[in-house]
Parts: sequence; C-alpha cells; structure tokens
Amino acid sequence: MLVRRSKLVSALAVLASGALVLSACGGGDTGGTGAGATQDQRPAEIGNDEEFTRPEVADSGEFTMVREGAFKDYNNNTGAANNFQNTVVLSNMQLAPYFYDLVNGQIVIKLDKDLMDSVTVVTEEPLKIEWKIRGEAVWSDGEPVSCKDFYLQWFAATSTAKTTGDDGSEASLWDASPTGYDQITAVTCSEDMKTVTTDFSEPFADYRALFSSLLPAHVLEREAGIEDITKLTDADTAKVQAGAEFYTTGWVGFDPELALSNGPFKMQAANDDEVVLVRNDKWWGNPAGPSKITIRVNNDAQSAAQQLQNREVDIIAIQADGAVAQQLRGDSSIKTFAAPGQTYEHIDFRMDHPVLQDKVVRQAASMCINRQDMIDKLVKDVDPNAKPLGNVMFMPNEAGYEDHYANTGSGDVDAAKKIMEDAGWTLGADGIYEKAGQKASFRLGHRIVERRAQTVRLAQSHCAPAGIDIQDDQTENFNDTRLPASDFDAALFAWVGTAVKSSARGNYVCREAGGSANYNRYCNPEMDKKYDEANRELDYDARTKLLNEVDSLMAADAHMLPLFVLPDFAAAQATLSDITYVGALGGVTWDAFKWQKNG
Repeated sequence: MLVRRSKLVSALAVLASGALVLSACGGGDTGGTGAGATQDQRPAEIGNDEEFTRPEVADSGEFTMVREGAFKDYNNNTGAANNFQNTVVLSNMQLAPYFYDLVNGQIVIKLDKDLMDSVTVVTEEPLKIEWKIRGEAVWSDGEPVSCKDFYLQWFAATSTAKTTGDDGSEASLWDASPTGYDQITAVTCSEDMKTVTTDFSEPFADYRALFSSLLPAHVLEREAGIEDITKLTDADTAKVQAGAEFYTTGWVGFDPELALSNGPFKMQAANDDEVVLVRNDKWWGNPAGPSKITIRVNNDAQSAAQQLQNREVDIIAIQADGAVAQQLRGDSSIKTFAAPGQTYEHIDFRMDHPVLQDKVVRQAASMCINRQDMIDKLVKDVDPNAKPLGNVMFMPNEAGYEDHYANTGSGDVDAAKKIMEDAGWTLGADGIYEKAGQKASFRLGHRIVERRAQTVRLAQSHCAPAGIDIQDDQTENFNDTRLPASDFDAALFAWVGTAVKSSARGNYVCREAGGSANYNRYCNPEMDKKYDEANRELDYDARTKLLNEVDSLMAADAHMLPLFVLPDFAAAQATLSDITYVGALGGVTWDAFKWQKNG
C-alpha cells in the first residue's frame, strides 16, 4: 500500500539513532567510558553498518535497582511524556532498528539484528530505504512486529490535525515531533507486512534515528476503533481524533494489555514507587540474564547510597552530590561508574513571560549567575574536570564542540547591572530593578532534588546584588506535569543528549514548526531554517559547522543558559558485572539484558 506521494528529490542519509529526552538523573564518581576522551560521532558509511545481537549469557537471577523518578508513560514519543525516567524502563521493551553500543568507551551505532534482518538504502537519488523486520519478531501478546508499527510512528509525526491551546496557539493533535518523518513522502508495506519501504523528498542525515521506540499499532487500532492504521488519512477526522486521543493519553501509566514489549523484558507491574520487569516469554532472541529487575524510586541520594551499602539493592542511578560520591568511592564493596556524558543542566526562560520576554532581563540574569561557583560547590567533588557548558548542540567530549557562552554566566554583577540600567531599568528601594510597573523578579521552577535546590539558592545569591530577584519554585511533579505545560517562569532541568543532533530539533524550533518539546516557547525562524539546513547536509564537517551556527544563534537570543554537563553515573555491588551507562538507552539499563552476578 502506497501513501502520501509527492515529488522526490536527490537524497542521501547518514549518522545515528536516538532521541533527546528530559532527564532527572546525573551525578557520579570517576572512571567509566574513557573520561576526557573526545567522541567522534562520524557515522558509518551507507551499507557498512556494524551489527548488534544480544549475547548469550548465564541465568543471573533477580536484581533490584534504585533510580530517582517514577515511570509515567509507555508512549515516550509525545512532547507531554518525553522523560528519561520512562526510557529507563522502555529501552528493553521497545526496540528500534538501530542500537547504541558502547565499545572501548565510544558509542557506536549498530543495526539491531535481533529486530531487523536488514536496513538497505535502495537508491540515493532519490533516497529510498528498505527496512526488513525479522520474521519471528513479535510483541509480547504474540502479534507480529510489522509495517503497521512503523506506519503509526510516521503518521503520528506527520498528521496535519491540530489542537488549539487556551492561548489560541496550534500544535500537533498527536503531540509528536515531525523531524525526519516529514521528509518521508511514502510508506509502502509488503504483503506479509515485514518489509517497510520509505521514500524521501529530501536528504535527512539522521535516517538511522527514525522508527525508534516502536509502539504496537494493533493495540491502538483496537482501542481507537481503527480497522487498519495504514489506510488512515487526515481526511478521516473522527478516526484521526480517536487515534490521537489514545496515542496521547491511552498509554499513560501501566496496563499489561496495552504496554507490550518487543524486547527481552516486559513489564509485570508498575506504580509510582516501583516497576517490575521480567523476561518476555515471547522474546525470540537470547534470553536476558536477569529473570527479574525491580526498579524502585528514591530521590534522596544519601538514602539511596545507604540502601546500596546495606546491600538492600544491587544498583543505584541517582543524582549524587559530592558527599555521596566520596562516600561510595571509599567503599571497597561498591564499584562506581562515572564519565563525561551528554546530559546537560540548563535554565530555560519562558519567552512569553511578562518580565522574561524582555531580552535584557534574560541577558542580565544569565550574566549574574556564576556557573563556575555552582560547579565548584556542587559538581567538582563528583567530576573534578567539570567546566561551564558553552554549547547545547555538542558536549565538551564531542568532536565539534565550540563555546558560544564564554561571555556570560560568569557572575559579573556590575555587567548585569549595566545591562539593566542601559535599558532603562531602575533599582528600587527594595534592591530589585523595575521598569514600567514590572519588577525584575521571576520563579525558577524545578523538580525536588537537593542539588537543584542548592543550584537555585546559589543563583539567588549571585543575582540579588545585581537587582534581580529569583524565587525558588520546586514541586515533585515539575518535570512530569508543569514543564510540558509551560507552567513556569524559568525552568531548571536537564536534557539527555545523543549523537543524533536532529533529535534536539523538537526542543528548540518554533512550536508551529514542530517544536513539540519547546517548553519555553522560544521561536526564531532563522534558527529553524538553519537547523533544517543542517539536517539536510550530508557532509559531516559541513553539518558540524551548521549546527554550531544554530547554537550561536540560540546563544545570541539568550533564551536559555547552559550550566554544566552532568557526568553519567551509576554505582553497584562489586560482585556484579561491570555497570556502564548510555543515556540515550536509559542509562544503566541500556544493557540490562546481560547483567551478571559474580559472587
């Protein structure tokens, strides 16, 4: 069945897979994936993908792990979900055509041979890709993994159906980012539904990122009353509405009939306190080592560390502060993993806020905040090499990194005051600048995590002498509820980055251009155009240059202030096999299928 045809142009695609997700994790010790080494993320040449198959391992019994946040949503593809705490659970339940592997400290993107027979670029001009799913690949209810699952992800991302917000703004009814999918002009399913052919209208450098986090389309069909998702078009308004309703709300929480797995584990139970994963009895690959993984929630780093030292749990993945890192480092019964990663802490300013819509206030607030002081007091004991972050397209451990924020975030109170006064702001008797009836005061929202509360306290102390009042605004549901709803003045949180630079597009482009995770409502059409140009650029070095231009434009707009990179962190009983960390695949759970107990 062939759908949505349009004129095709020359195309070629390279690079790797992944998705940028909201984080609540970080912190760590020393060691791991070659701390200090530069990651060169050049992709494999077309037709030369390395292959990955989950290994044969011994039965290793039950494991218990602690992390900070609760699982909330089986469909992590929407802007409202989009949370690392979901990825921790789902990366072993929702396989993708490509897999992140960790090889000698370097992330290598490989074809997942457990799910796919092959991915073939049939032609380069125009671009046509053939995705062959393994014949034995099934969901945990026994239904086949099929072309329908690929089609659903494409349709959700490209549907033109809109929803209107309370402020009159329009957004995708399916709340899914179109990046890359909007360049697919046709999806063809083979008769046996095991081969998917995609035609592209223009180049998309990150084609390997497509069709990650597959969902069971047959579940949506059943629950939304859709006979065949591959025949659904936007003209069928009622069914599109029903499909989008289930897609965005039907998978929230956990229902074993809905939250299926096509990977080595399936969910047995889930609530706000813990998730239980067990081996998927319909899995066709090598069985996972753990028979059961219980993932508990504890957002108190000290308490979690104590649980580990008391041998109540096997593994913890927490936001360790310096004291906790030192505590675990000194315990010979515990081994820790920490390395420079791609999870970065930052402050986003809401661009339609009555005060922060004034670029001058954003610039002054960014200037008075002292990022180095934050690092010295909150991060140095965890990562002695940490420095203020100067780029959000590339991390300091990636080839291509340039610092575009060197002239801000330095704690320069005098410079901040000059910025305000040159723009007509007047220092009031209360020590806070004011102009036209507005005070230079805003709330800095964040999830309840002690290090973030300390970050806000430091920002308050930095900016109070500069006449800018920052109020602490912490709530437990901040990441889950308030952040996606743009219910904040400014927001302190982290994104988990990946080698796939197109995956950040939905965080920064205008909402009407597909910015489904653009929570601070930033919009610069020039930046959008430059980002799209970068995503079409097939030369790696030329693309790196364009992405740095994207970052430079955002830095000039002062819509956010990057703070620092959080080291990837985990700690485990010393008797366990080596615990490592790949943020894009859920942190420590990225390779849970091969965990072993050695004593």
